[in-house]
Amino acid sequence: MPEITEEVRKFLQGLLDRVEEGTMVEVVPEKDRLYVNLRGPFRVLPVDPEFREALAQVLRIFLRRCQTRRNLLLDINGEIKAREMELISRARQLAERALREGRRIELEPMPPAERRLIHLALADHPGVRTYSVGQGNKRHVVIEPKR
Repeated sequence: MPEITEEVRKFLQGLLDRVEEGTMVEVVPEKDRLYVNLRGPFRVLPVDPEFREALAQVLRIFLRRCQTRRNLLLDINGEIKAREMELISRARQLAERALREGRRIELEPMPPAERRLIHLALADHPGVRTYSVGQGNKRHVVIEPKR
């Protein structure tokens, strides 16, 4: 794994250096994915979800060429990681509230990856269960005490 981590870092740093972007590349292997964080001011390239997803797709192609099948999270300035930590913390707080109040709590609609994160964060919680309800962009997580 250290080899692919360094290969990914070199590959992305090379791309960013070509466009003279003053950005640093951090690559951290995590339990179920490769976490790649681009840190810097981004003076040349756009910092938006479309750019991030396009660059992630290029990186997935690179990983396939290296014959490595890994889940990948491409982040920019740690924004996604911060959101994940915020969601996990909020899920745990809401789980305790659901237990304290003895009622179910419905969260706001959110993308599949965020719903999954909440389900995983509370999977081992002894007092609550989670499930998703709704359709399409109205789908959301429900946290309720176990009966």
